[in-house]
Amino acid sequence: MTLLKPNEPWMQDAETAAQRRHGTSGHGRPGRAARSELALRNAMEDLMRQRMPEARMCHEMVMGARAVRADLVAVAPAHIAAIEVKGAYDDTSRLLHQIGMYQLCVPEVWMVVDAKHHADAALIRHLLPSVGLITADGTTHLSYDWSSDERPVSIEVVAEPEPRSPVPEMALEMLWAEELRSACSHLRVSVGSKATRPAMIKSIADVCSSAEIQVAVCRELRGRDALWRADAPVRRQA
Repeated sequence: MTLLKPNEPWMQDAETAAQRRHGTSGHGRPGRAARSELALRNAMEDLMRQRMPEARMCHEMVMGARAVRADLVAVAPAHIAAIEVKGAYDDTSRLLHQIGMYQLCVPEVWMVVDAKHHADAALIRHLLPSVGLITADGTTHLSYDWSSDERPVSIEVVAEPEPRSPVPEMALEMLWAEELRSACSHLRVSVGSKATRPAMIKSIADVCSSAEIQVAVCRELRGRDALWRADAPVRRQA
């Protein structure tokens, strides 16, 4: 089974991603389904800013060896939380796969679902009890003049996540080649000038602790010049 899905773009902003899944209205504006998802994204971003005030917020981050793309990722100096959002009109058939892949890559994972998807999310938590769960209401009755800047949604934390150690190689897979080279430099891992991504990942994983790898991954992701909707980069110090 291949992990690559070449028909999916690797990087999109939040609104484009929502529109791609749900389409636009006849006036060229995001449709009700897209706006439902955006409302949940915005509400969750607000919550994560309260819980992780030092974190950089990035939407549509590729992870899982390019197999999945997290709706929202909060990157603190030594911790990462990945959030998957399912609005009122979303299909949940891939949710278990998405959440499982996130857990391989980052320590904290959340599902944020419209109330109509609560039963599906609860079944996934039965299999993966360390995943956090938030249910939302108020996004299924959007007015036609609703703006994505508004947040007409209420959320309830049903279950807190239980952070766990990701697989080091999968965490490192989130980094681009130049970021891996930078991580090697900061971690004092010697690699050749022509070392490939797999070679650098193996070199780091062989000699560094999980904690050291987590900090290195966070450092690179916080400083990345992202092409999607994200906070400004947190510039890396020498």
